[in-house]
Amino acid sequence: MGRAVVLALLTAVLSGCGGISSVPYQDPLSAEGTARIRVITNSSVFGDSIVGSCAPTPRHKFAEAGRFHNGVTPNPSYPQYPATPSTLGMPKSYEPEMVQYIGAVRMAEGLYTKVVTEHRVRADVPFQLASLGAAVGSYGSTYSVCKAGAKVYKLEPGKDYQAIVGVGRIPSGSKPEPLSCFLGLFELLPVPDTEMAIPLSMKSTPAPEKLCDS
Repeated sequence: MGRAVVLALLTAVLSGCGGISSVPYQDPLSAEGTARIRVITNSSVFGDSIVGSCAPTPRHKFAEAGRFHNGVTPNPSYPQYPATPSTLGMPKSYEPEMVQYIGAVRMAEGLYTKVVTEHRVRADVPFQLASLGAAVGSYGSTYSVCKAGAKVYKLEPGKDYQAIVGVGRIPSGSKPEPLSCFLGLFELLPVPDTEMAIPLSMKSTPAPEKLCDS
C-alpha cells in the first residue's frame, strides 16, 4: 500500500470517517440520578445516553487530547479539550501509562498529550463510550493505529467510574514495552479509610449502528 494511501486512511481515522458530528458535552443540571466518570485519554472521547435502539447523533464530546510542542508548549492549531479540565472530587485510582506520541500526519505539529477531566452522566439509561481512535506515527515508515469504536455500559446512580481511552503501555517486562489500545470503562471501588479506589473492569454490550433521526 502506498504512503499516500496510508496517510489518507490514517487521516480518515482521526477525522471521524463515519461522518458523525459532535457537540460539547454538558453535565446534567442536577446530580440526582447521576454517576461520575473520570475520563483519561490521549485521543478522543465521546459520551452519550442511549435512549431507544439507535446511535446518538450528534455525539457529545467529553475530551480530546491536544498537541504540544516538545511535549510542553500547547499548539493552538490542535487545542486540548476541555481547555480547563473539570474535577468533581473523585477518588484516585490506578491508570496505565498513557504515552505522548507523534501523529501519523503532520508530525512536526507536536505530541498528543493526555488530558484528564471528570463529568456527571445520567445513570437511568445505557451509556455509550466512543472514540475516533488514534494513529501513532514514527520517524521511520511504520504506523500504529487504534481503531475507532464504541461500547455501551449500564451505570448505577451514585457510583464512580473511570474511562481509559487511547494509546498506552501495560507493564509486561518486555523492553521496549509494546503499545496497547484502550477503550474501556471501569467501576471504581472505594478502599475504606483512604482516598483511593480499585478499578474493576466492566462488561460492555455492542453499540447500536443505526443512527438516530436528528
